[in-house]
Amino acid sequence: MLSNIHKWDGSVTINREDASICGDAIGDLRTTNNRLSVWKVENQEDIEDAIVALALNRDDVCKIDYLILDEKDIAAMKIEIVDDQLGVAAGLNPSILQKHRDLVEIDYTRLGLLAQYMTEIAKIVENQKIFTKGQIKSLLIRYKEECKIQPEQMGGKLREKLKW
Repeated sequence: MLSNIHKWDGSVTINREDASICGDAIGDLRTTNNRLSVWKVENQEDIEDAIVALALNRDDVCKIDYLILDEKDIAAMKIEIVDDQLGVAAGLNPSILQKHRDLVEIDYTRLGLLAQYMTEIAKIVENQKIFTKGQIKSLLIRYKEECKIQPEQMGGKLREKLKW
């Protein structure tokens, strides 16, 4: 998930002759224990599952920007992808949480390689992916109707805002 695709696509101006990647964009690559959380997606359903999981970890319904990273490109950066930890999203069907992955052993160099890679792919308009607030709300409602979300297990703030 990205805070804003435009931090990555070069449209945020940095007034330096030697500017490279927008410093604000790097915040989207926040790691925990040198791991970066990602979701394995192979089709539109997988993308929607990941978006719902991300949305359930927020206090409000709001847009989500994202990029699709190619596993071969990640491997070329010598970054390992592991599936040893389920995703976390209170109330979401566990089978969906199994699609969560982590990029592991992320150090300064790998973080820089990822940032450069993401900047390059974000410059291509077709790669810029955004789910609007309305689309996310519709997805959440659909997943609830399909019993993929158990509202009683969700966090309070989001559940209250959705009036569930």
